[in-house]
Amino acid sequence: MNTYSTPAYGPGSYGGGGSGSGYQNCMQMCAASYGAPMMASSSWSAPPATTSGSGCTHTVIVAPTQGVLRYVPFAINASVGDTVAFVWNANKHTVTKSSELAICNKTLDMPFASGVQNKSFVFTQKVNDTNTTFFYCGVPGHCQKGMFGIINPPNALMGSNSSVSGMMPVMASNSSNMTAMIQYTQMATANNTMAGNWGGSIDMSGMPSSSYQYMLENVMYTRTFLAANPEVLSADGVVNLSSAGTTPLIVPNDITAAAVNSSAYPGSSTSGSPTTGASSSSSPSTTSTSGARSLGSSSILASIVVVSLAFIL
Repeated sequence: MNTYSTPAYGPGSYGGGGSGSGYQNCMQMCAASYGAPMMASSSWSAPPATTSGSGCTHTVIVAPTQGVLRYVPFAINASVGDTVAFVWNANKHTVTKSSELAICNKTLDMPFASGVQNKSFVFTQKVNDTNTTFFYCGVPGHCQKGMFGIINPPNALMGSNSSVSGMMPVMASNSSNMTAMIQYTQMATANNTMAGNWGGSIDMSGMPSSSYQYMLENVMYTRTFLAANPEVLSADGVVNLSSAGTTPLIVPNDITAAAVNSSAYPGSSTSGSPTTGASSSSSPSTTSTSGARSLGSSSILASIVVVSLAFIL
């Protein structure tokens, strides 16, 4: 398979306008609601697509630009024999295996760690099982601000209480900043239903409540990234980063800028810091753990091919 691909969680059809036109057209509406829009802060060129003899290579961008503490895409599905390649686009970050219940702590269960690396570094890991695997940036403070990701996340029914799509309105009802970020994401993905639904079926029930806010932020950031680069998202929901060819990919500012802008915009109903509803607004758990939760691949996960580049689980 000669593509980098990511999973399409949830229903929807491709509605992109090419070269990020739908995303750019949305900026006028976003500016009217939230003040200064979240324009592209830099660009990133995808590496050429590759394959290996034993499976696909999936690419994950480590920090798409300096100051944006995200992995893109946030979640991927990979089969046994695939390779996940982490490509650094900013300085001083790590990729370190963690646990679902202690996301910001290195696990002792078949651990891997890249060490602190800089732009253009590539860290590869081969997928040896389909268990849910969490990874995070070990630079102090980065994971606590939401810099973590998932390989083979568990799925729930779209709209169920424990799914990302079901959790968003609950979180919005308790946080004006979360409301602003959700509304911004909805406007940014208005012309691309597939991007707007990405990640909606990820199951959050096994995660600590302190991580809910950051989980949703990561999903929303990936959605804005896909909306800004519709050429990498196919009609069947597969993300192919190499389909952009030599055209640099647009890297949006972090999703949290929407909350900042909305708070500063006159007449905005949003204010205060984000909360996690019934849960604490603290950062993802840093309690030490000896291993990640083992989850077998469901038929849904097994049928979806995900992101690119490097992961030896």
